[in-house]
Amino acid sequence: MTSHDHDVVERNKATFRRLQEEVIVKGRVELVEEIFAPDFTTLRAGTADLMISQNRPPYPQSGTAHERFISGRQRMTEALSDQERTIEAIGGEGDTVWARWRISAVHSGEYLGVPPTGKRLEYTEVGFLRFDADGRIAEGWFLCDEVNIARQLGLALVP
Repeated sequence: MTSHDHDVVERNKATFRRLQEEVIVKGRVELVEEIFAPDFTTLRAGTADLMISQNRPPYPQSGTAHERFISGRQRMTEALSDQERTIEAIGGEGDTVWARWRISAVHSGEYLGVPPTGKRLEYTEVGFLRFDADGRIAEGWFLCDEVNIARQLGLALVP
């Protein structure tokens, strides 16, 4: 790996950290345009399958990519507030970064049809992100421990 390639990977890892810490946890949505490419796509989104299993629309379907992210983040943090996100592992190569992080949040709003319990939920998520030449996130795959979330909420996954 050349020093330029190393610098690009480190820049992209720093962008991912900013997404987790500044945008998602601290709510600095003014950084969304800087962090995400205008045509950002989510190829698989964390709790999307769990939401679908509970007959809930997974994420906002209209608006620009930036507007959809901001709206989805707002809905998520209303349901799961006081979030703490700890990056446990992060790596990268070329235009791709992968990470594993732990999420701890208070179930403070309706989530997956479950009224707020006030309980702290704990789960792990992993992500694979591709960055554009400008260092913005162009696409992302996010996978979380859906079964663990469902169990903590008392949801039945199989009818």
